[in-house]
Amino acid sequence: MNLTNLIVISVVGTGISSIAIQIITVREFLSQFAGNEITISLVLFCWLLVGGFGSLVSKSFPTKSVPAYSVISLVTALFPLIQISAIRVFRDTIFIHGESPGFYPVFFFILTFSAPYAFLIGFLLPYSLSVIRAQGGAFSSGQLYITDNIGDIAGGVLFSFILVYLLSPFQIIVVTSSLLILVSLVLLIRARGYLLFAASLVSAAVFLYAALEKDIELRTLQNQYGPDIVSYRESPYGRIVLTREDGQYTIWESGSPTYSTFTITAAEEKVHYPLSQVDRIEDVLLVGGGIGESVDEIMKYSPRSIDYVELDPALITTARTHGLLDPDGKVKTVLADGRRFIAASHHRYSAIILDLPEPDTFQVNRFYTSEFFSCCKNILTRGGILSFSLKANPNYLSEEQVKKLSSIYNTIRTHFKQVLLIPGEEIYFLASDELLSSDIPLNLRKKSIATSYIEGFYHGDVTPERIRFVNQSIDPDEPVNTDLRPRVVNIMFQEWFKKYGTSPNWFIAVLIAVIAGYISMIRKEEFVLFSTGFAVMGVEMLIMFSFQVLYGYIYLKLGAIITSFLVGLLPGAILGNRWKTRGREMLIKAEAGMILLLMIYLVWAAFSRSVMPEFVFFLYGFFFSMLCGVQFPVAAEIIGEDRSPAAGLFAADLVGAGAGTLAIGTLVIPLLGIQAAVAVLILLKVASTAVLSRG
Repeated sequence: MNLTNLIVISVVGTGISSIAIQIITVREFLSQFAGNEITISLVLFCWLLVGGFGSLVSKSFPTKSVPAYSVISLVTALFPLIQISAIRVFRDTIFIHGESPGFYPVFFFILTFSAPYAFLIGFLLPYSLSVIRAQGGAFSSGQLYITDNIGDIAGGVLFSFILVYLLSPFQIIVVTSSLLILVSLVLLIRARGYLLFAASLVSAAVFLYAALEKDIELRTLQNQYGPDIVSYRESPYGRIVLTREDGQYTIWESGSPTYSTFTITAAEEKVHYPLSQVDRIEDVLLVGGGIGESVDEIMKYSPRSIDYVELDPALITTARTHGLLDPDGKVKTVLADGRRFIAASHHRYSAIILDLPEPDTFQVNRFYTSEFFSCCKNILTRGGILSFSLKANPNYLSEEQVKKLSSIYNTIRTHFKQVLLIPGEEIYFLASDELLSSDIPLNLRKKSIATSYIEGFYHGDVTPERIRFVNQSIDPDEPVNTDLRPRVVNIMFQEWFKKYGTSPNWFIAVLIAVIAGYISMIRKEEFVLFSTGFAVMGVEMLIMFSFQVLYGYIYLKLGAIITSFLVGLLPGAILGNRWKTRGREMLIKAEAGMILLLMIYLVWAAFSRSVMPEFVFFLYGFFFSMLCGVQFPVAAEIIGEDRSPAAGLFAADLVGAGAGTLAIGTLVIPLLGIQAAVAVLILLKVASTAVLSRG
């Protein structure tokens, strides 16, 4: 096999590794910072922006030899293990253990620990083309783009549908880096770099030992979870860790504690506040929070049945294995997305109890919207009750907390005649069509139900003044929270910034200035690729958000969405390579196709309330990315292969993608909703079309 073919195979290996490592890195930062869409967008933004810088640097890199390429490829293959380990180890070294850092500390931490690998990936792709040509090989920028897409598709499919279900992050790194390691070693032998080969072989052996030794991976988690880790499992939905300290168990989901033993106060509030309001309890639906004392408290009402809905099977398995979930025969555990289960259920319940995180992500916000409350109302019996809680200080409510409580109160009030807020450890929402009482101890005495906390401490903690203060704080003019206009997500983002006394305004201003300066210096063909990268990532986030709202968080399906975009790029690049001589006309046609698809999405978001079949989203992502894929080979042909267009085009694509991820995912959708996000993308593509049309 000649050197060109080996380098081409290494490009495929780079694609396989980069996609898998990108997803692992996002999941790692989410676990370290209990993150939301801001964290995801920051990771992708840093990754893409630094990758674009790496592509630009490769253009002026003086050495274009096979040994240099082999060493850089090997470093790229081995570095992810160092990156993930460093993120885990230094998170609690740099920040105080248990601290939740603000926006700028999180941003600089993400940038510091994701930049080296992102730079290597961005550098390596155009550099591979330079090395091929330096060795006399014939390979075009369009062919490089196609080859990279093949690797990306393979990496996306391999991770999303196979590896994430079977292996830990360190083991996944070994599998996805193996092809690039192997080809790098073969290239060193072919280049007669025997000393470098020996050093590389030793490095690869150390890498394999460290990645496959389970104790080493477990030790990298001890900074975050402490030395007493009883169980550690990775699932498609996140990381499940069980710790034990002084005889007390704590279950962590993706870095956040979701259950601790001896939390009787929270269990009593969660169960008795709503159930004591209902004359007769028959069937109870518990969404989340079924581990621990909650089920025992519900059983005091002698219900006919309890349905406990939990998304992650790994959480249930861990709890059962260690004796934390051993429900009575009347409890039925349902492994499903809570919203999808409620929307599809024909069973009627006396009470629905939601024990869910704060609505600070699009995924969780789905459980606090008008559409969801309507579904809950449909499956409640006459006089049934819906209950959930939100974090807020009952003695003082910030402006953002008032907005959050008001938006959700106004939203649920459109579906239930009575809504009562009770300020316990959290602010509990009770919603029913029957009268509600805040005198919980009296309700319990009438039912002869004994409690530990409520019976002795309720009236001392939940005073009439606090109840009155919280309920009178509600602003009736605050907009309701809906699926496609996630008002509460925006409020939660504002609360997050205000909590640390920071504002993203300076960050946004600097970013706009840098991107404006970058755009002013690039070719018009590169600007088209910039706008296309912006649009494709913007559309990907739009589809993921819409899909989550309509169908719930199903990791397999989200993986399918990502893969549909990757798969669409390949035929687009092949067609673009075939039609590249058509030049500007072909670019304009692709632009027109993207604008048409965006307008179709806008019409659906604005006027349709029907649930689209799942495959429609996959096809939409496929065709949109296919139009994007057409443009790279055509733009490279217009610039001319003799002017080495790959580096500049890759950089423009990556920088645009990073900007699109940040703008659409963290600003436009939370602030203005889906329709406004689509409109922004349409305006951008109209602008790039106008630039092309000027000649």
